[in-house]
Amino acid sequence: MGLKIVDVITRAPAIIAAKEARNRLVYTAFEHRGRAAGRAFADRLKATGASRVCFAVAFNTPWVIDALAKAWQMHPPGMTLAVVDNSTGRASREAIESICKVRDVPYLALPMRVEKHLSRSHGTAINWTYHNIIRHLEPELFGFIDHDCFPVVPFDIPAKMEEKAVYGKLFLPGRNHIHEPKPTDRHWNLWAGFCFYRFSATAGRKLNFEPRLNMGLDTGGANWKVLYSHLDRASDVAVAVARENPMTMAGAVGHHEIIEEAFFHVAGVSYPDRPSYHRRTTDHRKLIRDYVWNTYLGGTSGRVAQDF
Repeated sequence: MGLKIVDVITRAPAIIAAKEARNRLVYTAFEHRGRAAGRAFADRLKATGASRVCFAVAFNTPWVIDALAKAWQMHPPGMTLAVVDNSTGRASREAIESICKVRDVPYLALPMRVEKHLSRSHGTAINWTYHNIIRHLEPELFGFIDHDCFPVVPFDIPAKMEEKAVYGKLFLPGRNHIHEPKPTDRHWNLWAGFCFYRFSATAGRKLNFEPRLNMGLDTGGANWKVLYSHLDRASDVAVAVARENPMTMAGAVGHHEIIEEAFFHVAGVSYPDRPSYHRRTTDHRKLIRDYVWNTYLGGTSGRVAQDF
């Protein structure tokens, strides 16, 4: 009963509005930090002629950035890969920057910020990237991919976006048990780990990749009001097909997935101790890393990162 009362209180409109106002103030201060670095990074990308750019938000796990960069070299899906680093540890940032130099991947460290809410941390990192890099770059296409989502066969993202405003994996209320969907629910968003946009469809809109948990939407859910509600699902949106691919290693279950039969998404590599990912031991993480390299990337001898 106590939990239900707390749940009702936290979902009250006044409480939600107060939290959103607080978060906006905190984020606005964060967004203004490092603006010059973001603009300079956009200029560097523009100088290379990059007009279709996919950003990966790194988070404390160097080996997945190594694997992602290698996979992108082997199976480039039609977009330039860039890494923006939201890691909370300096050692991780240094390792990831070093990997990106070796793999020739554009890298930028985001302003250091500690945010306990993981979805909000991810969302504000994407917001910073959009408002401080992408809006200056003005690419034809841009997007975001989870750092642990690897292209494993040839694939063409721009081809999927022909005559479309957005493309990605659809996220509906009720997924991940955020809340029970209602028959009247119409809102949706694209999963922030696999979402792509035509810049002309977003220009003039203040995109917001924060979650809207009261609507049952995770990271990127705030874009329902800003962007998605204005789109025609049938004509403007290309939906990526995904299927679960669970595997058991070292006694731990990994609820991995395959997206478009072309991307292998590793479940929760940045959060090995979260209960939802079961018994994530050191042995299990090593097995997953080696599985990715041996199965998709030509063997472990090609690794730059030796940690996990």
